[in-house]
Amino acid sequence: MERFVREMVEDFGPDRFAVFVYLGLIGIMITSVIGFFILSWSWITAIIGVFIGFVAWRHVSIKREHPRPQTGRRWISRRDPSTPDTSGLPAVYFLYILGSGGHTSEMLETIKRKFVPQANAHRRYLVTTGDQDSLDRVVKLESLIHRCFPDPRAGTLDTFQVPRARKVHQPFWTAPLSCLATAIHAINALTREPNARPYTRHGAQFKYPHVVITNGPATGFIVCLVAHALKLFYLVPPTRLKMVYVESWARSRSLSLTGRLFLWSGIADMFCVQHEALARGTRGAVYVGQVAARLAPPG
Repeated sequence: MERFVREMVEDFGPDRFAVFVYLGLIGIMITSVIGFFILSWSWITAIIGVFIGFVAWRHVSIKREHPRPQTGRRWISRRDPSTPDTSGLPAVYFLYILGSGGHTSEMLETIKRKFVPQANAHRRYLVTTGDQDSLDRVVKLESLIHRCFPDPRAGTLDTFQVPRARKVHQPFWTAPLSCLATAIHAINALTREPNARPYTRHGAQFKYPHVVITNGPATGFIVCLVAHALKLFYLVPPTRLKMVYVESWARSRSLSLTGRLFLWSGIADMFCVQHEALARGTRGAVYVGQVAARLAPPG
């Protein structure tokens, strides 16, 4: 079973869309350089102003589509059995960002607790390059899922690796370069269709993830920033790449740096916290209970 899961983990589909995005970015850069030399400063200023205005308008438009709590805060009980039934949909595609170490542990624990067997589901795990521990944990979890729910109820899966946005003790002045490398690879991870769900059979149903889930750290924010940019410029449908940020269970009184970035930028469709006290002090947060903590058995 573990060997079968490892084969699925390493199996992902052809790169189509990302190539055109890369070519488009190169074309924009070349055009910008040429325009800088042949256009007057008034034209350059006008073009930059229009671009900034368009981005700001699109950002506000997308934020308006986010689910908005009635009073700025919302409570969702983890004991609430009402889970949306997605078994009748043609596709259910989740992308989980594993941040290594404790972030990976919490994310996989959340998946295990909330897992619903569906033949129409695909799970993509995004891990950072060199994080073998997270890959091994994914294999262990998926082996358990496939033992408990034989095909096709277990759904399909794959993984994708991107460079880490910022390594431990990495100088801050070098972080922009590593974040740029993460962003470039993230385009591929967000748009590359799963090989387990071939286009010839499923069409565009599995082209883009429906939901992107992260609990940090920096890599999760960079990937979600890229997802937001793809929506800003109409490169993906508005119903895809919905982003959910789940603050770490260890954060009971204050937000992490990644959490503050998500809250300040407003790019997440849903901002979740696991402690009621933190939810009360964080406007816009959704209290979901301790979905990622291993609770001791009663007694």
